[in-house]
Amino acid sequence: MIRGLYTAAAGMMAREAEVDVISNNMANVDTPGYRKDEALAASFPKMLLSRIGEGSAVIGGLGTGCVIDGVATSFEGGTVRQTGNPFDVTLNGNVFFTVRNENGELFYTRNGRFILDQNRMLVTDTGNAVLGEINGESMKIFVPGGKLGVDGDGTLNGAVDANGRIVTRLYLRARPTAAAWEKRGDTLFQGASQTPVGFIKVEQGASEGSNVNPVEEMVKLIAAMRAYEANSKVIQITDGTLDKLVNSVGNA
Repeated sequence: MIRGLYTAAAGMMAREAEVDVISNNMANVDTPGYRKDEALAASFPKMLLSRIGEGSAVIGGLGTGCVIDGVATSFEGGTVRQTGNPFDVTLNGNVFFTVRNENGELFYTRNGRFILDQNRMLVTDTGNAVLGEINGESMKIFVPGGKLGVDGDGTLNGAVDANGRIVTRLYLRARPTAAAWEKRGDTLFQGASQTPVGFIKVEQGASEGSNVNPVEEMVKLIAAMRAYEANSKVIQITDGTLDKLVNSVGNA
């Protein structure tokens, strides 16, 4: 009976963690380039029950609860919306923009909502420098004329580096199939990358939203809340049974 309390409590903790993940997804439903997360549940090892004595036999397994084993990120594409803003850029396929923060760290993102800072450098809406390339080497992008052209393969027009050299194209990178990227904040990722191969489509004047389906997340949230309430009810019933066992049966 005590084991039932622990099993139900573990279920409540797992559902609480799942609700946190779903809530964060729903909070970022309008965040450009956001990739939704999903809580992965795993069960504790089962206990093997056997009947002891004459005619002993294996009864079966007994579950001992579950735990959230990790959080996986979905890299499916988000909804694309036409904005007409020349500094909004979207990507199609397994390809990401490369950005660098003020500490020199590299990140990968699908958030293509770019702007020019006070130095006419191309940055994300959070201030990270968007990188282009010259002969395969990554460079910060400056747009001295204030106008930027982006072709379908990522080729740039009107972009130069800090020394005035022409930046030929966006520094795009792909996530290797077997690589696990770590999420940094809402739209940034870190991890091993490779040069994109295969189909790549770059579109200027459009913005990619999150890949969160609010209806689907709401259904998951309701299911998680009901599972939480069911485990809570199990604890209440078990507690009531233990109370009667101690105070009634024990005094008989």
